[in-house]
Amino acid sequence: MNRDKAGRRPLDGIRIVEVGVWHAGPGAAAILADLGAEVIKVETLEGEPERYHGNFGTFDNGGPDLDNWTALYELSNRNKRGMCLDITTVEGRQILAELVREADVFSSNLREPSKRKLGIDYATIRAIDERVVYLNVSGFGPNGPMAGSGGFDPLGQAVSGMLYLSGKDQEPRLPQRIILDQLTAISAAFATTTALLCRERDGVGQEVHVSLYGSAIWLTHMNLLSASIAGFELDNNWERTTQPPLRTTYECADGEWLMGTNHPETRFWTQFCEALGRPDLLEVPEFATRETRIENLSALFEVLDAELRTKPRDEWLAVFAAHGLLFTPVNHTLDVLDEEQALANGYIVDTEHRDLGSLRVPGFPIHFGEYAAGRYDPAPRLGEHTDEILEGLGRDAAEIATLRSAGVIR
Repeated sequence: MNRDKAGRRPLDGIRIVEVGVWHAGPGAAAILADLGAEVIKVETLEGEPERYHGNFGTFDNGGPDLDNWTALYELSNRNKRGMCLDITTVEGRQILAELVREADVFSSNLREPSKRKLGIDYATIRAIDERVVYLNVSGFGPNGPMAGSGGFDPLGQAVSGMLYLSGKDQEPRLPQRIILDQLTAISAAFATTTALLCRERDGVGQEVHVSLYGSAIWLTHMNLLSASIAGFELDNNWERTTQPPLRTTYECADGEWLMGTNHPETRFWTQFCEALGRPDLLEVPEFATRETRIENLSALFEVLDAELRTKPRDEWLAVFAAHGLLFTPVNHTLDVLDEEQALANGYIVDTEHRDLGSLRVPGFPIHFGEYAAGRYDPAPRLGEHTDEILEGLGRDAAEIATLRSAGVIR
């Protein structure tokens, strides 16, 4: 049955209640909200720490000087409705229980002792609604000696071996900002939709557990598989001139870089030399075969680097494309926001933010034939939807005022 793609989203009608902080857990609910789920974020009366601590050392998210807001909070909480509720009070727990009874998913990434203290552990939530899907996001998984430890993105990168990939002979570097948190959020969103499908099929709710550590290991599957097969530590000292000449980066005349990845190299070597205007390289014994090229990489890169520096990047990209070779620009971050390919596919979209004005932001990366996916509503202000959510639970203005004066809500 065809549906109005503009008015129908894959997770329309799914309600999520979240008690979470930072990104790995809340980021999952944001992704599900991109797909149409209604997400109610329950914060303390002061708000979650990401509102106030979104910058780390010299890492500055930028953005305007707004109260109770950071760019990191915006990332984690777009498309949600937010309420401030003290769930340590009897009234607060009662309100949370009412929300859970109307929810399909309950999400939290607090540590287990905190969950039990607050009465939001799986056993307690399941007693309220046994059909609920309980999304549990942790640092290192539900079992083992690190099960109770708190975790952040860099810790997961380190213990999983991701950080080691930055180079064993140099200081370990974080390859990206918020990369493992975002990967874990994606894994958690995938786990949640799978559990919802199980409930639709079999009628049972369940707890699903996703961790930073597990997600990082999943991402580095090929590295770990290769090490397991080889039985020894793999060389991770990546340098561009130690890579095959058709699978590496080159600097061009304008100082910009491009990346090539052409497999198998034996098939494309002739086309590459012809594109460079250097068919004579095909006759050089040291470069004649893949094996001899590997043996003479230093000499080969002296030749190739000199050639690539004779033209600006865009000219080389056009030449390589005409010869059927796969090369792309090494884009700067701002370049991506204006990249024609990203805009054409909705991977980057324009939006109007109430506080930030006109923005270009990542769109939803998946296209559905019969449904729309992706939206962008700003993250909620502190307690923005508290009254609205309580009214939806049947509270009148006088009851809401009483709750506020008692310090149960903000």
